[in-house]
Amino acid sequence: MNDTSSSVKNKAHVFDWDRVISKYEKLEDLPGDLPVSDSESERIVSVYNRAIDQIRTDNTDVAMIALEKVSVRWPHFIEASSLYGLLLAKMQRFAEAEKQFEKVLLASPDDDIVPTINEWRKRAREERIREEARDSSKRRREDRLLPVRASLAKSGILQRAADEDGTGRVQMASKREQEEMLRAGGDYVQGGETSRTGMAKIAQGLTIAVIVASVLFIIFYYAIRPAIVANENRRTRLEWLETVLVERSEEDQAIRKILEAYRNAFGDADEKRN
Repeated sequence: MNDTSSSVKNKAHVFDWDRVISKYEKLEDLPGDLPVSDSESERIVSVYNRAIDQIRTDNTDVAMIALEKVSVRWPHFIEASSLYGLLLAKMQRFAEAEKQFEKVLLASPDDDIVPTINEWRKRAREERIREEARDSSKRRREDRLLPVRASLAKSGILQRAADEDGTGRVQMASKREQEEMLRAGGDYVQGGETSRTGMAKIAQGLTIAVIVASVLFIIFYYAIRPAIVANENRRTRLEWLETVLVERSEEDQAIRKILEAYRNAFGDADEKRN
């Protein structure tokens, strides 16, 4: 990689990230201090050189994907790591670029290019701060103008009119137009209030219906249902008793008399069921 420190422009001008990136050239071999095998070295160089080709053909996104993978796995490969940071800055991802340059400085604190990397980090930081300030200022302006725009849009106080040259200008609406807009707005509000009142009544009616249904269910489940179940149990026991009495009445005279007395008092079970 060529010395790129001369590519830093005067601070009064916008930093030219493209010019710095253009200084990067293809490599024939990896730096000797990278602990990789010969096969890995060839593969890394191939990926890096393809990324250079992608940058020169405006396929920056593809190049960034490749360089990111290389810089993550081999952070000491300064050419790839620093070039990835420059591409982030070019894409105006200044916060990410600043962090990437910091990683490069941590990975190779004694490299000759450290002063240049540090300068790029400062430039990315400055751009990030300026961008955040612009965004903050824009949000504040929008927040201040929002109530005014909403009020004007609602009342129709402003209207579009044509200048003599046809470019158009904004002028005040006439008093009659303002009154018509306000009346229309009042009718709209009144209609909206009526609609909301109707919906509120429907919701109130549904709520009452749900409450009544819940109360009826509770009464049935805890008051009426136990009585029905108890009565059914008694009927089952009496039917069983009558069945036993019928079976044994032929064998025992006393049981036959009890069965007759039972039927005289309560009637025959089969007749009741019929």
